[in-house]
Amino acid sequence: MEFMATARDWITTGPLVLFFFLAGIELRAELLDGAFRKRFSFLIPFAAAMGGMIAPALIYFLIAKNTSAPESAWGVPMATDLPLALLALSLLAKSVSNRIRGFLLALAIADDLGSILVVAVVYHHHIEVVRLVISALLLLLFWKIAPRFPIVAVLIGLLTWGVFKESGIHPTVIGVLLGLAINHNESQWLVKRLTPVINYLVIPAFIVTTLWIPWKISTALIFSPVVLGLVIARLIGKPLGIWLFATIAMKTMGHKVISGKDLFLVGTLGTIGLSVSMLFANLAELGSNLNGVLLGTLITLPAALVLILLSAQLLRASRIQERNQEY
Repeated sequence: MEFMATARDWITTGPLVLFFFLAGIELRAELLDGAFRKRFSFLIPFAAAMGGMIAPALIYFLIAKNTSAPESAWGVPMATDLPLALLALSLLAKSVSNRIRGFLLALAIADDLGSILVVAVVYHHHIEVVRLVISALLLLLFWKIAPRFPIVAVLIGLLTWGVFKESGIHPTVIGVLLGLAINHNESQWLVKRLTPVINYLVIPAFIVTTLWIPWKISTALIFSPVVLGLVIARLIGKPLGIWLFATIAMKTMGHKVISGKDLFLVGTLGTIGLSVSMLFANLAELGSNLNGVLLGTLITLPAALVLILLSAQLLRASRIQERNQEY
């Protein structure tokens, strides 16, 4: 068990950074040539991510206030796992548009960054400012060097990751920033080589090591206030917060980057949370409530997959009906 915990820490701070690096590259493409090329339109998925964090945290906190559920677990239901959300999108909703993937990508990255910052501010009291400054300088150097000297850029990228890793903020953040900094033309050969490794090695290892914990399950625990509170907060709060904040942002900016039906599917995809939620659980000093919080997080995963599958089927049926009406 100790070996698996060590492996989990190594994967989430090392190989998984490569996944976020590729996500940063894809997000850059969306910002330059995709759904968010219009000025400030990227703020819409960022607003959706904020709603998807605030609503479940608030719902859980209100439930905990009126039950025996621990209030300190408020951060557990608010995080979305980008690797699992994109995996669910590719497996359960194959016929969706690129617009949905682009919106989910931007939303989930903002959600991950927001969750990691909450962890850094609320649960970590020591952030190495000097290391952050050095990382920023190295990132700037990476941005300037990458187009002309790819091999040197790789070494600088590794050095940037190594310095940032000890800053007190989760290193997946630097993965996204490095991906955003690299030129799209120079990034294609990296994407082709890294994608199979990430899809077939990193993501499966990430899932296995995250789930490999000592589970203690009982009927009483399944129906306990903490488990039910987490399930309700995530399955209702996430889609509701994403839909509400994104709708308000689109109306305020007068730019509809995604339809209401597509947004509903994105909201259900946002309900998938595992590793970051478990990180919150382990840092929240839950004591005897820890197992219940971990169980509540696990139970929401298959429930979220069912919800995603149903919403994808409804979206597909709606589009078929629209096409039939056109003819």
